[in-house]
Amino acid sequence: MLRTGLKIKRLLVYPVTFILVLAVQTAFGADSREKLAWLQQAKDEAKQDGYELISAPELKALYESGKDFSIIDVRPEYEYRDGHLSHAKSLEFDLGDKLELKPDKQAALVHLLGPDKQRTIVIYCRSFA
Repeated sequence: MLRTGLKIKRLLVYPVTFILVLAVQTAFGADSREKLAWLQQAKDEAKQDGYELISAPELKALYESGKDFSIIDVRPEYEYRDGHLSHAKSLEFDLGDKLELKPDKQAALVHLLGPDKQRTIVIYCRSFA
């Protein structure tokens, strides 16, 4: 079962659309049908949790659309420094954040999200492990 560990939507006082960038890795060792089944299951679970998964081409299209959106890189700070997506802001999440988001990190997240409750938010990480 796919779980991102980011149950952020329950921590905020207002709803935000979350889009997670999905990079299907070839490391699964599965054939195409298994990967497609896994992808569909992941998309279904995301929808149940109130967000959607998008592919790298869909993210590229979002960039090219000119639409106003925020992008948050939740990888460790050293990975962000080594390279990140254009306009991404860094806010590291770790396994401890899976259970509870500390007040200072919650405040930083709310600040990054901004006041526009309809704005698209893209959150990405290295993997979904």
